[in-house]
This record gives sequence, C-alpha cells and structure tokens, in this order.
Amino acid sequence: MTNHLVHNFFRLILVVVLSTISFLFSCDPQDDVPSTSPNMDLLFSTDTVLFDTLLTERLSITKRLRIYNTRTSAVNISDIYLTDGSEYSLIINGKDENHAENLLLNAKDSLLILVKLTIDKRDLDDPYLIKDVITTNWNNNSHQTLLIAWGQDAIYLGNKILCNQTFTADRPYVFYDSVLIDSGCLLTLEAGTTLLFDTHAPLLIAGQLIAVGDSTNVITFRNSRWDIDYHIAPGQWPGIHFLMGSEDNLLDYTIIENAITGITIGNPDEDILADLTLKHSIIRNSSQMGLAAYSSDVVGENLLIMNSGSSSLFNAAGGFYHYNHCTFVNTPNSFYSSDPTTIFTNHLTLSDQSKISENLYLTLQNSIIWGSNDNDLLFSNDEQTGWSSSVHHNLIHSNTALNNNFTFFDSLISLFVDIENYNYELDSGSVAIGLGQNSPVEDDLLGRKRDDQPDLGAYEKQSL
Repeated sequence: MTNHLVHNFFRLILVVVLSTISFLFSCDPQDDVPSTSPNMDLLFSTDTVLFDTLLTERLSITKRLRIYNTRTSAVNISDIYLTDGSEYSLIINGKDENHAENLLLNAKDSLLILVKLTIDKRDLDDPYLIKDVITTNWNNNSHQTLLIAWGQDAIYLGNKILCNQTFTADRPYVFYDSVLIDSGCLLTLEAGTTLLFDTHAPLLIAGQLIAVGDSTNVITFRNSRWDIDYHIAPGQWPGIHFLMGSEDNLLDYTIIENAITGITIGNPDEDILADLTLKHSIIRNSSQMGLAAYSSDVVGENLLIMNSGSSSLFNAAGGFYHYNHCTFVNTPNSFYSSDPTTIFTNHLTLSDQSKISENLYLTLQNSIIWGSNDNDLLFSNDEQTGWSSSVHHNLIHSNTALNNNFTFFDSLISLFVDIENYNYELDSGSVAIGLGQNSPVEDDLLGRKRDDQPDLGAYEKQSL
C-alpha cells in the first residue's frame, strides 16, 4: 500500500470514529431535559372519570386516565394527588399510591393512572354521590380530573334458607351464594324490588314465590355487575330454579335477565293447577334457555322470552302448558343459535339414556314465534304417550304450514320495531296487527288495553 493510500485510509477511519462519537452524543436528546416553560400543555384522555352505580363494600372495576405529552420536550410533573382523599384509590405510573411527586414525562410519551374505589356503607336507601378530584400540577399549571360514582347500599344474602320473608324496593338484595326458599315457606317481593345475583348464586324455590310488580315498578332479577359490558351479558348467574313440590308461584311485571337459564321448573304432579304463572314479564339474554319446564304446569300471558343461546322456550317430559299473547323470539345478533325458538315434547332422554314420558297438554294462541331457523316451532311426540294440543291464531316463523295459524318463512317481513336492538314491539306495518282472537287477556305486556281486534304477541300496537 502506497503512502497516499495509507494516508487516505486513516483519514477515512478518523471520519468514521468522529461520526460515531457525534452520533453517540446526539443520542442524549434534549427532549429528555424537562422544559420549565409555563406554555407546556398536557392532554388528558378525559376530564371526568365516571363509574356506574356501585354496590357498597365491593371493589369497583378499574378505570383508566392517560396524560399525554405531545411536545418535543420532556416535562416534570411536580405532583399528582387525590384532592379530597376519599374512597377512591390510584395506581400512578405503576405504583399503588394516591400522591406522587416529580414524575418525568418524556416527549411524545404518556403516563397511565388507574382509578378504582370501594364505597363504605352509608346505611341509606337511595343512591348517593361519591366525588373526588385528581389534581395534576406542572410548570405552574394545574389540571383537575373529576371522579364521579354513585354508591348503593344493599342487603347481602348467601348460603341461607329463608321462610316467610318479604323483600321491599328500598334497597337491592345481593345474592353472593345460593338462597333456598324452604318447602312450605313463602317469599313475597313487593313492586320495584331488585334482586342481584353473583356468578354462582341461584335462587332456589322449594316453597312459593309471589312477585307482583306493576307497569311502572317492575321486579328485576339480574346479575350483580352493573358496568356497561354486563348490561346484556348472558350467563352471568344460574337463574331461578323452582324445585319439586313448589306450586302456585306468580311472577307479574317482572324481568329476568342475563342468566344461564332464566327459569327452570320441574314439578311433576297429578293436578293441572299452575305451578308457575307468568304475566307481563320478560325473560332475556339467557346463555342457554329462557324458560325450561319439565313435567310441570305453566301459564304464560303477555310473556316475552328473547335472545337465548338455545331455545327461548323448552317444555319437555309432558305437563300442562297454556300460553296466550306471548312473544317467543330468538334472533340474537351477538351469537348464533341453531335450536328452534320453541320446543314442546312429551318425552325426555336423560344423560344416563333413561327416558321420561308423560302426557302433554298444550294451549298456544295469539302468540308470535320467531327466529332464524327453518322451523321455530318444534313438536316432538312420543306416540305411546298422551298428547293434546290446541294451537291457533299464532304467527310462526316456519316453512311448513300449520292449520289455523299464520306461517311465514320470509325473515324480512314487517313485524317488529327493531330486531337489531331487541325491540319486539310491533312495527306500524306489522303483519301481526289485528290478527288475534278475543280472549280473557285484555291488556298487553306494558299494561295497555287491547282493542276488540287484538294484535298477536305480547305487545298491542297503540293507535295515535
């Protein structure tokens, strides 16, 4: 190698070394040096962290608040703290603390605050407001993020046997474990009563349940989680179970929602008196069946059963069933159900392959049966067992004609107000209007009077 080439080679090495040194020093950016300018603004993901109504003495869900630095310089947050020191608690930048100081927020970065709370019992019937403020200070700037929740005192029940009790609408009843109404005992629910159930908490009725609400104060059975993701979440609790020997139960103006199976009843007996009467009631958002009855006697009037993972109505192993002005519909938009909306059968094969067969007596009239299957009304008759049915003046989603009924297979016919949002009142042009037969049922699910030519289903279309 000539001296000229050696000289140029060392010059090249020197340039590379100097460039590398310059690059390394440039990796200590000025944006990590906090700016002290009062014009350094921060962005907050929200000005208000809002919780749904929360049951006292239970931990809330966790809400998120993010603080964004969109500038090209870092900023030092002098402190973040809860202003009033209430029942809220914070996790600031990964640390469980309600007051943090000197937090460096780099350029183009964000800081996460997690918010949760447990509300102490106030011994009040009405919900009460729980407020606080997260204050954030930096560079002589201050920002307040409002925290809002409503607390609700409740009566907690679990692993109990009750007898001759009356529940009122003053406070919700929260079931954290199973509760049994003992044989020969009565549970009475007053209008407006709310019963909330944890994941493994069924309501077991060996005695009698009388739940009578009214059109403005319905009685509600539902899951105990109130946050928005659980408003219509199926399968959140086991449901109501009427056990053998339970008779003369009445549910009027009630809502049963978000259960595995909304109502299960199995009470074989020799009489035809109603074991369960359902009026002006809704069973919805069940992960399995809405109403499952086995060898039982059930009366349903102005009853809506909807949005079930399996059949909305399943009556098996015989029994006496009478349904008038009911809407049994299964058009879920969040999952697919391959089962017919309604199933009636006088037999049932158990898991051990043994078979129960009992006489079935069915009256079905002035009702709507609708779903997404070819036939949403299924009869399964063991001809060696008794079967007697009177099925007339119903609108049925089926590709098979049924005498004295109205059958349609076109899912696009005008029928309900809004299937997508589960509004099964009748549309103004619904084919179900005026097709009913006069019967002792003089009002509809909402308590509105039916006219002389009643509509099919649980709702009567009101004239303007």
